Amino acid sequence: MSGDTITTGLTALQANGLACVVCGADYLHVRVPHVPLGWSVTGSQVFACIGCTNDGRRVAGGVLR
Repeated sequence: MSGDTITTGLTALQANGLACVVCGADYLHVRVPHVPLGWSVTGSQVFACIGCTNDGRRVAGGVLR
């Protein structure tokens, strides 16, 4: 996925940027570094845990919430 990808077929938490789009980790309950991957059809930015992405360049840009 690139930063301009529109992502569909997500749960409500994933679509609102509150859960990993790959593994489903709930960022409200699990502190895990994550990176932006694109946008949901609702217009919200979506994220994936650093461990769920193979994009090594983006690790330094991870967000810890």
